[in-house]
Amino acid sequence: MTRTSHRAHPTTSFPVYCLDWADDQTLLMGGGGGASRSGIENKLKACKVSKDGRNVKYTTELRLSSEEDAPMTMAVDRKSGQLVTGINSAEASVKAGSNEHCRVYSYQDEFALVRGRKTIEAEWSDDYPYQKITCLSPSFEFVAVGTTTNSGTEGQVAILRFPELEPVHVLRPDGELVDVDWGGADGDWLAITTTSALLLYRVKEGEKSDRKFELKQTISPPSLDANPVIYRSARFSQDSILHAILNVSKVKNRGAPKKSFVVNYGLAPLPEDGKGKEKATDLDQWDIITRREVASKQITVFDVSGNGKLLAYGCADLSVGILDAKTLSPLLKILHAHSFPPTALRFNPSATLLVSASADHTIRAIVVPASFDGLSMTVILLVALLTLILALLLRR
Repeated sequence: MTRTSHRAHPTTSFPVYCLDWADDQTLLMGGGGGASRSGIENKLKACKVSKDGRNVKYTTELRLSSEEDAPMTMAVDRKSGQLVTGINSAEASVKAGSNEHCRVYSYQDEFALVRGRKTIEAEWSDDYPYQKITCLSPSFEFVAVGTTTNSGTEGQVAILRFPELEPVHVLRPDGELVDVDWGGADGDWLAITTTSALLLYRVKEGEKSDRKFELKQTISPPSLDANPVIYRSARFSQDSILHAILNVSKVKNRGAPKKSFVVNYGLAPLPEDGKGKEKATDLDQWDIITRREVASKQITVFDVSGNGKLLAYGCADLSVGILDAKTLSPLLKILHAHSFPPTALRFNPSATLLVSASADHTIRAIVVPASFDGLSMTVILLVALLTLILALLLRR
């Protein structure tokens, strides 16, 4: 595997739980100590990361109430200069029914609250839901807000119009909610991932420009190991491929590793038309096209590069790795990237930098080798060259 430059940077007294990029060198982060008396402040922070990953300069921050939850999720609209995050209000506000946890902030010069919206209807309890997932649609018309409890119950996905945060639709999957993503060639698919199923919805326009969400396929975890596996994440790439992370949940033999896997799902072609030719792609059916064991411990965080060529993951063994998105071949692995399991990681828009974060009060900036961008084309050219040589030899 390739080596590269990478460096850890302290986030003093600031455990980072979510991050995203405003541009190629401006990183936005959220985290803190939550509604506790730990003395660790809840914040949104911005910093500049140098192209070589060696320098990080903090530019601005917004201190949030110590009576509120820490931001645990984030999605950025770079065109409007706004981010969406989830922050439960103070206990008194929640009990009063005024918990506008889904919040839009502007970030161009400094962080400023634009508006908020409540999607949680549960009554206050020790297991009150929180905003775990935030995902903007490719067109930035909608934001999917996934909420759940710490115990994994009462999970739901609220679809809101962005940036107004007006309600559009609510989906309530069975099982513990772990991820949500929009994708497909036209952004017309919504993948909702629970530990026990991958739910694939086709998104269609309805009356008055509303959206209809039709469940097209439910995919249970495939058999990848002698031990049972559960879904951890699923994300689309630009090539209409859905990349899913699965972790071993239980081991039958004491001391056996809790492995992790990546599975690529693609749209399956219809049967032949009787003339030996495949029909058009079946837009309602996703099948496994590639699978690979990735690590001997569970994956905690996952991302796909904007160009769809690379996958990144953070693992409970404290490592961070990069894979080729199509072949799932390992390209890079940073051992001991953090002292605690990674809590977030994200490629910058040009996929030249990857930053991971952890509750160990550090972020790690990793330079993505330029050679990775041309890897797939190189392989294709080599295969073509070998095919040509073989054909010439056969002619002789």
